[in-house]
Amino acid sequence: MNKILIPIDFSDTSLNALFYAIDLFESSSLEITILHVYGIKSTALLMKSIDSMLEEDAKRNMDELIKKIQKKKPEIVLKTKIALNDTVPIITSLGNSSKYDFIVMGTKGVSGLKEVFIGSVAGGVISKTKAPVIVVPRYYYYRPIDEIVFAISDNILSDSTIADPLRKIATIHQSKIKVLHVAEKETLDIQKNLRHIEDLNPSVVYAFGTGNINKDLNNYLTKNDVRLLCLVRSKKSFFDRILNDSVTLKQTFNSPVPLLILHD
Repeated sequence: MNKILIPIDFSDTSLNALFYAIDLFESSSLEITILHVYGIKSTALLMKSIDSMLEEDAKRNMDELIKKIQKKKPEIVLKTKIALNDTVPIITSLGNSSKYDFIVMGTKGVSGLKEVFIGSVAGGVISKTKAPVIVVPRYYYYRPIDEIVFAISDNILSDSTIADPLRKIATIHQSKIKVLHVAEKETLDIQKNLRHIEDLNPSVVYAFGTGNINKDLNNYLTKNDVRLLCLVRSKKSFFDRILNDSVTLKQTFNSPVPLLILHD
Protein backbone atom coordinates (compact mmCIF):
# COMPACT_ATOMS: atom_id res chain seq x y z
CA MET A 1 0.00 0.00 0.00
CA ASN A 2 1.25 3.46 -0.90
CA LYS A 3 1.00 5.83 2.06
CA ILE A 4 0.92 9.50 1.14
CA LEU A 5 1.11 12.56 3.40
CA ILE A 6 -0.58 15.66 1.96
CA PRO A 7 -0.41 18.98 3.84
CA ILE A 8 -3.27 21.32 2.93
CA ASP A 9 -4.43 24.80 3.89
CA PHE A 10 -7.81 24.36 2.12
CA SER A 11 -6.72 26.72 -0.67
CA ASP A 12 -7.47 25.72 -4.26
CA THR A 13 -3.77 25.08 -4.82
CA SER A 14 -3.29 22.69 -1.92
CA LEU A 15 -6.55 20.90 -2.73
CA ASN A 16 -5.39 20.59 -6.34
CA ALA A 17 -2.26 18.82 -5.06
CA LEU A 18 -4.47 16.46 -3.07
CA PHE A 19 -6.56 15.48 -6.09
CA TYR A 20 -3.42 15.23 -8.23
CA ALA A 21 -2.04 12.70 -5.72
CA ILE A 22 -5.27 10.71 -5.85
CA ASP A 23 -5.08 10.52 -9.65
CA LEU A 24 -1.36 9.71 -9.54
CA PHE A 25 -1.64 6.80 -7.10
CA GLU A 26 -5.25 5.60 -7.33
CA SER A 27 -4.43 2.57 -9.49
CA SER A 28 -2.49 1.17 -6.52
CA SER A 29 -3.62 0.37 -3.00
CA LEU A 30 -3.67 3.81 -1.41
CA GLU A 31 -3.78 5.41 2.04
CA ILE A 32 -3.78 9.21 2.24
CA THR A 33 -3.17 11.22 5.40
CA ILE A 34 -4.42 14.79 5.01
CA LEU A 35 -2.62 17.21 7.33
CA HIS A 36 -3.79 20.69 8.24
CA VAL A 37 -1.71 22.95 10.49
CA TYR A 38 -3.36 26.01 11.98
CA GLY A 39 -2.87 28.85 14.44
CA ILE A 40 -0.02 30.31 16.42
CA LYS A 41 1.14 28.87 19.73
CA SER A 42 0.55 31.36 22.49
CA THR A 43 -0.33 31.53 26.19
CA ALA A 44 -2.42 34.65 25.63
CA LEU A 45 -6.12 34.11 26.34
CA LEU A 46 -7.19 35.91 23.15
CA MET A 47 -4.90 33.78 20.95
CA LYS A 48 -6.15 30.59 22.61
CA SER A 49 -9.70 31.67 21.80
CA ILE A 50 -8.75 32.34 18.17
CA ASP A 51 -6.97 28.99 17.94
CA SER A 52 -10.09 27.26 19.24
CA MET A 53 -12.18 28.87 16.51
CA LEU A 54 -9.58 27.99 13.88
CA GLU A 55 -9.56 24.37 15.05
CA GLU A 56 -13.35 24.12 14.83
CA ASP A 57 -13.30 25.66 11.36
CA ALA A 58 -10.53 23.26 10.27
CA LYS A 59 -12.48 20.23 11.54
CA ARG A 60 -15.60 21.35 9.70
CA ASN A 61 -13.69 21.90 6.45
CA MET A 62 -11.87 18.59 6.86
CA ASP A 63 -15.12 16.67 7.40
CA GLU A 64 -16.62 18.19 4.26
CA LEU A 65 -13.51 17.35 2.27
CA ILE A 66 -13.42 13.73 3.46
CA LYS A 67 -17.08 13.24 2.54
CA LYS A 68 -16.41 14.64 -0.92
CA ILE A 69 -13.48 12.29 -1.52
CA GLN A 70 -15.22 9.22 -0.07
CA LYS A 71 -18.21 9.81 -2.31
CA LYS A 72 -16.02 9.75 -5.45
CA LYS A 73 -13.25 7.38 -4.31
CA PRO A 74 -14.62 5.05 -1.61
CA GLU A 75 -11.75 2.59 -2.08
CA ILE A 76 -9.13 5.04 -0.78
CA VAL A 77 -8.18 4.81 2.91
CA LEU A 78 -8.32 8.34 4.34
CA LYS A 79 -6.79 9.60 7.56
CA THR A 80 -6.64 13.14 8.91
CA LYS A 81 -4.39 15.13 11.21
CA ILE A 82 -5.14 18.64 12.48
CA ALA A 83 -2.28 20.23 14.40
CA LEU A 84 -1.47 23.54 16.07
CA ASN A 85 1.67 25.16 14.64
CA ASP A 86 4.52 24.97 13.37
CA THR A 87 4.07 23.91 9.76
CA VAL A 88 7.55 22.87 8.63
CA PRO A 89 8.57 20.95 11.81
CA ILE A 90 5.29 19.03 11.84
CA ILE A 91 5.48 18.03 8.18
CA THR A 92 9.17 17.09 8.35
CA SER A 93 8.69 15.14 11.58
CA LEU A 94 5.95 13.08 9.95
CA GLY A 95 8.00 12.73 6.77
CA ASN A 96 10.98 11.47 8.75
CA SER A 97 8.87 8.96 10.67
CA SER A 98 9.18 6.41 7.83
CA LYS A 99 5.39 6.03 7.89
CA TYR A 100 4.90 7.69 4.50
CA ASP A 101 6.16 6.81 1.04
CA PHE A 102 5.67 10.32 -0.36
CA ILE A 103 4.80 13.85 0.69
CA VAL A 104 2.72 15.71 -1.90
CA MET A 105 2.54 19.49 -1.68
CA GLY A 106 0.97 22.26 -3.72
CA THR A 107 2.70 25.57 -4.37
CA LYS A 108 1.37 29.10 -4.10
CA GLY A 109 -1.58 28.23 -1.93
CA VAL A 110 -2.59 31.03 0.42
CA SER A 111 -4.54 30.52 3.63
CA GLY A 112 -6.98 32.91 5.20
CA LEU A 113 -4.14 34.14 7.40
CA LYS A 114 -2.13 35.11 4.29
CA GLU A 115 0.39 32.37 5.01
CA VAL A 116 2.06 31.55 1.72
CA PHE A 117 2.21 27.80 1.17
CA ILE A 118 5.50 27.98 -0.78
CA GLY A 119 9.13 28.92 -0.33
CA SER A 120 9.74 28.75 3.43
CA VAL A 121 7.25 25.92 3.90
CA ALA A 122 7.91 23.78 0.84
CA GLY A 123 11.59 24.66 0.84
CA GLY A 124 11.92 23.87 4.52
CA VAL A 125 10.21 20.51 4.08
CA ILE A 126 12.40 19.55 1.12
CA SER A 127 15.60 20.53 2.92
CA LYS A 128 14.76 18.76 6.19
CA THR A 129 12.85 15.62 5.30
CA LYS A 130 14.18 12.32 4.03
CA ALA A 131 10.86 11.40 2.44
CA PRO A 132 10.40 11.82 -1.32
CA VAL A 133 8.46 15.02 -2.04
CA ILE A 134 6.20 15.69 -5.01
CA VAL A 135 5.63 19.39 -5.62
CA VAL A 136 2.59 20.21 -7.75
CA PRO A 137 2.55 23.62 -9.48
CA ARG A 138 -0.45 25.86 -9.17
CA TYR A 139 -3.14 25.16 -11.77
CA TYR A 140 -1.44 21.92 -12.91
CA TYR A 141 -3.92 19.09 -13.35
CA TYR A 142 -3.07 15.42 -13.67
CA ARG A 143 -2.29 14.02 -17.11
CA PRO A 144 -1.23 10.43 -17.88
CA ILE A 145 2.48 9.94 -17.26
CA ASP A 146 3.83 7.96 -20.19
CA GLU A 147 7.36 9.23 -19.59
CA ILE A 148 9.28 10.59 -16.61
CA VAL A 149 12.29 12.85 -17.10
CA PHE A 150 15.07 12.19 -14.59
CA ALA A 151 17.44 15.17 -14.59
CA ILE A 152 20.87 14.34 -13.19
CA SER A 153 24.28 15.94 -12.94
CA ASP A 154 27.83 14.62 -13.12
CA ASN A 155 27.67 13.68 -9.43
CA ILE A 156 27.24 9.98 -8.85
CA LEU A 157 24.20 8.53 -7.07
CA SER A 158 25.37 6.76 -3.93
CA ASP A 159 23.27 3.65 -4.60
CA SER A 160 20.34 2.28 -6.58
CA THR A 161 17.84 2.59 -3.70
CA ILE A 162 17.81 6.39 -4.12
CA ALA A 163 15.65 5.89 -7.21
CA ASP A 164 13.15 3.51 -5.57
CA PRO A 165 10.35 6.13 -5.40
CA LEU A 166 10.91 6.80 -9.09
CA ARG A 167 10.66 3.06 -9.76
CA LYS A 168 7.40 2.90 -7.84
CA ILE A 169 5.72 5.63 -9.89
CA ALA A 170 7.15 4.31 -13.16
CA THR A 171 5.77 0.84 -12.35
CA ILE A 172 2.29 2.16 -11.51
CA HIS A 173 2.06 4.08 -14.79
CA GLN A 174 4.33 1.87 -16.93
CA SER A 175 6.30 5.03 -17.66
CA LYS A 176 9.43 5.19 -19.75
CA ILE A 177 12.43 6.91 -18.13
CA LYS A 178 14.39 9.57 -19.96
CA VAL A 179 17.60 10.74 -18.32
CA LEU A 180 18.22 14.43 -19.02
CA HIS A 181 21.56 16.14 -18.62
CA VAL A 182 21.59 19.92 -18.98
CA ALA A 183 25.18 20.76 -19.83
CA GLU A 184 27.53 22.60 -22.13
CA LYS A 185 28.85 19.35 -23.60
CA GLU A 186 28.45 15.59 -23.29
CA THR A 187 30.20 13.86 -20.42
CA LEU A 188 31.09 10.25 -19.75
CA ASP A 189 30.32 10.64 -16.03
CA ILE A 190 26.63 10.40 -16.71
CA GLN A 191 27.11 6.74 -17.60
CA LYS A 192 28.20 6.04 -14.02
CA ASN A 193 24.81 7.21 -12.78
CA LEU A 194 22.97 5.06 -15.28
CA ARG A 195 24.23 1.83 -13.71
CA HIS A 196 22.06 2.59 -10.65
CA ILE A 197 18.89 2.77 -12.75
CA GLU A 198 19.73 0.37 -15.56
CA ASP A 199 16.75 -1.80 -14.56
CA LEU A 200 14.52 1.07 -15.75
CA ASN A 201 16.01 0.88 -19.26
CA PRO A 202 16.51 4.65 -19.47
CA SER A 203 17.21 6.59 -22.62
CA VAL A 204 19.57 9.58 -22.42
CA VAL A 205 19.17 13.05 -23.84
CA TYR A 206 21.30 16.19 -23.51
CA ALA A 207 20.06 19.76 -23.37
CA PHE A 208 22.77 22.19 -24.37
CA GLY A 209 21.65 25.68 -23.48
CA THR A 210 22.44 29.15 -22.26
CA GLY A 211 24.22 28.26 -19.04
CA ASN A 212 21.13 29.18 -17.00
CA ILE A 213 20.23 25.70 -15.78
CA ASN A 214 16.74 26.49 -14.55
CA LYS A 215 15.80 28.35 -17.73
CA ASP A 216 17.21 25.63 -19.99
CA LEU A 217 15.48 22.92 -17.98
CA ASN A 218 12.09 24.63 -18.09
CA ASN A 219 12.46 25.28 -21.82
CA TYR A 220 13.06 21.56 -22.34
CA LEU A 221 10.09 20.59 -20.18
CA THR A 222 7.74 22.91 -22.05
CA LYS A 223 8.89 22.02 -25.55
CA ASN A 224 8.76 18.28 -24.92
CA ASP A 225 5.44 18.09 -23.04
CA VAL A 226 7.08 16.53 -19.98
CA ARG A 227 4.54 15.59 -17.28
CA LEU A 228 6.78 14.66 -14.35
CA LEU A 229 10.32 15.73 -13.58
CA CYS A 230 12.51 13.87 -11.09
CA LEU A 231 15.44 15.58 -9.33
CA VAL A 232 17.87 14.25 -6.71
CA ARG A 233 18.77 16.53 -3.86
CA SER A 234 22.24 16.13 -2.36
CA LYS A 235 25.14 18.37 -1.43
CA LYS A 236 26.39 18.45 -4.99
CA SER A 237 23.30 17.43 -6.85
CA PHE A 238 21.68 18.92 -9.90
CA PHE A 239 19.03 20.40 -7.62
CA ASP A 240 21.71 21.99 -5.44
CA ARG A 241 23.38 23.51 -8.51
CA ILE A 242 20.13 25.30 -9.29
CA LEU A 243 20.11 26.84 -5.82
CA ASN A 244 23.81 27.73 -5.94
CA ASP A 245 23.25 29.59 -9.18
CA SER A 246 21.20 32.12 -7.21
CA VAL A 247 17.86 30.79 -8.47
CA THR A 248 15.42 30.91 -5.56
CA LEU A 249 13.21 28.07 -4.43
CA LYS A 250 10.19 30.03 -5.54
CA GLN A 251 11.56 30.30 -9.08
CA THR A 252 12.51 26.65 -9.04
CA PHE A 253 8.97 25.75 -8.06
CA ASN A 254 7.69 27.74 -11.00
CA SER A 255 8.42 24.61 -12.98
CA PRO A 256 5.66 24.02 -15.53
CA VAL A 257 5.33 20.38 -14.37
CA PRO A 258 5.25 18.52 -11.04
CA LEU A 259 8.58 17.70 -9.43
CA LEU A 260 9.50 14.45 -7.73
CA ILE A 261 12.39 15.28 -5.40
CA LEU A 262 14.49 12.41 -4.06
CA HIS A 263 17.17 12.59 -1.37
CA ASP A 264 20.66 11.15 -1.62
